[in-house]
Amino acid sequence: MSTVFYRKWRPTRFSDVVGQEHITDTLRRAVLSDRVAHAYLFTGPRGVGKTSTARILAKALNAELDEHGDPIPETENAIAIDEGRFMDLIEIDAASNRGVGDIRDLRERVLLRPTVGQFKVYIIDEVHMLTTEAFNALLKTLEEPPPQVVMILATTDIHRVPATIISRCQRFDFRRLTTDDVIGRLILICEEEEIECEPAVLELVARSAWGSLRDAENLLEQLAVSYGTGEITEAQARELLGIGDTSSARNLASAILRKDAKRALEIIEEEASRGAELKGLRDSTISALRGALLAKHGIASIYGELGDTPDLEPEAMGASTDQMLHAITIFGRNERFGEASSPLALEIAALQAVAEPPKPESPAVAPQPARQPTRRSAPTVQQAPQAEPAPSQPAPADTSGSSRILEEIGKAAGTQVRTTFAQVNFIGPNNGVLVLQPKYTNGAKRLRDAWMNEEIRAKLRPAFQSVYGNDIRIQLQQAPSPAPATTRASTPAETRPAPEPTQFSTPPSNQLSDQSQPFDADHAITNHPAVQNLRSLGGRVVAIEDD
Repeated sequence: MSTVFYRKWRPTRFSDVVGQEHITDTLRRAVLSDRVAHAYLFTGPRGVGKTSTARILAKALNAELDEHGDPIPETENAIAIDEGRFMDLIEIDAASNRGVGDIRDLRERVLLRPTVGQFKVYIIDEVHMLTTEAFNALLKTLEEPPPQVVMILATTDIHRVPATIISRCQRFDFRRLTTDDVIGRLILICEEEEIECEPAVLELVARSAWGSLRDAENLLEQLAVSYGTGEITEAQARELLGIGDTSSARNLASAILRKDAKRALEIIEEEASRGAELKGLRDSTISALRGALLAKHGIASIYGELGDTPDLEPEAMGASTDQMLHAITIFGRNERFGEASSPLALEIAALQAVAEPPKPESPAVAPQPARQPTRRSAPTVQQAPQAEPAPSQPAPADTSGSSRILEEIGKAAGTQVRTTFAQVNFIGPNNGVLVLQPKYTNGAKRLRDAWMNEEIRAKLRPAFQSVYGNDIRIQLQQAPSPAPATTRASTPAETRPAPEPTQFSTPPSNQLSDQSQPFDADHAITNHPAVQNLRSLGGRVVAIEDD
């Protein structure tokens, strides 16, 4: 029995892996420098080389290497790994061994030393299929495995892997392969397998695989078996792959963009009369509409990579984006094209795509009931309208000099003092006054203690003067208070006077410590006899003026 292409042409060295150089180069360097991690996590789409790279890494850990870090394929251990008979390489399918009992068995087996090679490598494929209990059982073993054990987890759905597992592994994200990467590999296989085909065939195969090299190799083998007697033509590839004729799909997409319902129905009838596969026509039409949507937004490179010629560019410029999105949605929603022999489903989809896209309905606003005036039995005090307080405009912070002064403070007074002043807003200087305001409440005491220290202040004097000049004066302020949760009656007594600026030639004032115990205006207002009498009558305090 012959070996299928994707197994026969599986890469056996790091240099054979297609399109994942950012991963293979890193693994090469890790092996050569003897800095291999105890656990790896390979994630990415299907068929891009996750399991193959894991096997190559196992081979590199247990076989001889060349000067580039690739395992030498002629060695005994490398041959045993390629043939699947290496005792120290254990592959586990998590889809069928997903229970906590399977992981407990694994924990017991990892304690055994390697029998043949230097490392025992465990490859757990589709690890996202493990149960929650199995993941919990794997945590400790994954974090601290024996020294001669390397665990490699592979998954196509990284979002289903717990964060506790991801954090214990070195993660490598495999990319979806480009069309050029897949075609290059298919050309090599065709040369070795003596398969003759038109160049367009390989492009169709690569596009149908959507970045999966394994799918592309399977499709190429299917074409070689079906039409291997001679050169494989594009028409044969389209027939086998279920891809509709490009010209018919392009004409149908053009009719939809021009809102020509009659022409769209004629094209569908012509394709159905000659026995074409309607599902292939539908898929090709979606691809053509997608290319038109990209062309409308000027993405010509992606448009060309899909293999569609820009014949729909005039129609795309004349159609709206909403119309193209509506058409793609209609064609992509109907899945019955391949099940029914009648073209009715495709005709209905074409007519719906030609029609105007539905406009979103505006939500109905329910009428609000009229508010009834409330009557109060107790006499009320007429309230004066309360004006909205104007937002306070803080002084501009010194964004240009703050980095310089912090650097000078660090040079003059050390890292600890610099850390204290790094939590300070430098406001100004304004009229020769530089305001130091702590960003946080708990930083006010550290700033005051540092400023009251004569030795530290002597070191800070030349630092401030070098940045702001010799005539600069320093003023200390409290940290900004958080906004209150509820609105309170405010009085001018709540506004505390700012401390006087402090010059370097005089000792700092004690106003910062005095401000730590401000006058509680709210308490005084609440206990005032006049206020209590007013509230007993149902009144409310709006403001208090100081005569």
